[in-house]
Amino acid sequence: LKHSNSLGVLITTLAQRDRKVKPLTAYTLPAEVEQLKDNCIRISITEGRNRQIRKMMEALGYEVIELHRTGVMGIGLDGLSEGKWIPLTAEEMAYVEDAFD
Repeated sequence: LKHSNSLGVLITTLAQRDRKVKPLTAYTLPAEVEQLKDNCIRISITEGRNRQIRKMMEALGYEVIELHRTGVMGIGLDGLSEGKWIPLTAEEMAYVEDAFD
């Protein structure tokens, strides 16, 4: 079962600007949700606000027990242990640089 919401979910996060932190209440961008098992879903988001997944699920009446990031900016994290890192490939670095241009 896959579902994509077109409105997002209204959540409050902390926004930091000019060394000031203030609450920001706004709708998230749409997310794609896929049910993998009775108690397991995959959520694909295009933004990464502070604790966004947990707050989205809470707003819908669910509790997040475990949360696993599978990729960032289209770069997969398969085989990478928690707390570890590896250098980006030239192709991955070019992708990241393009995103910030």
